[in-house]
Amino acid sequence: MRMIYKTYLVIGIGLMLFGAVIHRSNAGVLVGDRSRNQVQPAAEWQRYTVSGEEFSVLLPVAPAMNTSDMYIDERSKRRERMLGAYSNGVVYAVYTFEKKSLSLNDLIRRFTSNNELIRQTEPVTVNGITGTSSRFETDDRMGAIQLFATAQNLYVFQVVGSKLVNSPAGIPKFLSSIRFSKQPEGNKVTDGAGDQPTSNPETAQVNPSIFPGKDVTRKVSVITKPEPRYTEEARKNQITGTVVLRAVFSSSGAVTNIHPVSNLPDGLTDRAIWAARQIRFIPAIKDGRFVSMWIELQYNFNLF
Repeated sequence: MRMIYKTYLVIGIGLMLFGAVIHRSNAGVLVGDRSRNQVQPAAEWQRYTVSGEEFSVLLPVAPAMNTSDMYIDERSKRRERMLGAYSNGVVYAVYTFEKKSLSLNDLIRRFTSNNELIRQTEPVTVNGITGTSSRFETDDRMGAIQLFATAQNLYVFQVVGSKLVNSPAGIPKFLSSIRFSKQPEGNKVTDGAGDQPTSNPETAQVNPSIFPGKDVTRKVSVITKPEPRYTEEARKNQITGTVVLRAVFSSSGAVTNIHPVSNLPDGLTDRAIWAARQIRFIPAIKDGRFVSMWIELQYNFNLF
């Protein structure tokens, strides 16, 4: 009986140890799965739209957005919007315009006629909305522009990518995701800086230096640059002039280290800094890598 008891005791301890090992193993798998779900190697594209607009589109990150009023005359104005997102060497932009004293041909001339890089232009239709599509390509970058006119609004979708990374994959994904409807679905975007770009290990530089423009192979290419809006106090006090900022256009695609060189009162310097954070660009290139570069920005405030 004593031997049988000892045998059962050994077997019981063995089963307990085996169960503990299995539990720890399973716990490791669960933690590993959870970690992989939390850390995504690539951006997850989501659909975005804006309240009151007729479009939606897929983007890899939440875009910056700036809404402004363009005065047509003393009695009327036109709403204009600029959305911009950056991810892994590609800038995605959406421009919207109220259809007031502005036509699709006006936008075609503005966005394509003076662009010597345009290689091909053809008609395009999305959800019954007709427009035009243009593509371009150079030795180091490629992209496309699509323009549409609805009954109330005009839309421009622009995408520009560096060949330093696998940009072609994002270009057709962005353009093929354009949708039009009276009540588009998607994450609602509001005015603001959006998701700030972060470093990508595939394009991160080895040397963390910040270079002047003369020392890089290819300078920064700014795609979207919203203009700052007046504050009510500055408008009331008839403040005019120029805010000059010095900033780093980083290899990650973010505008950082923003320092005023010259200021204006009544909140205009802050408005300029806010607009600078919304800039979306393709970083400078040196020795086959994206690098950070110093840039001086000027914002003119004029009362009309």
